[in-house]
Amino acid sequence: MPGCRAIACSPGITDLSSQRLTDRSEWDRVNAKIAQGWERIGFRLYRDNVYLLSPSSQDLEEQRGVL
Repeated sequence: MPGCRAIACSPGITDLSSQRLTDRSEWDRVNAKIAQGWERIGFRLYRDNVYLLSPSSQDLEEQRGVL
């Protein structure tokens, strides 16, 4: 959108109905995998579990082509 300066996300699991993620270490592993995917397209950790992306990021443009 015109004027957009940043895109924020908090990668993680939103569907908590699965019984497979009852172990905290498995939960952390899955969330880390999701974050790696976001980082691959240019999101960078801001703090806690919040990632930011600049809409004008060259990483984003390059990785969109790869995807």
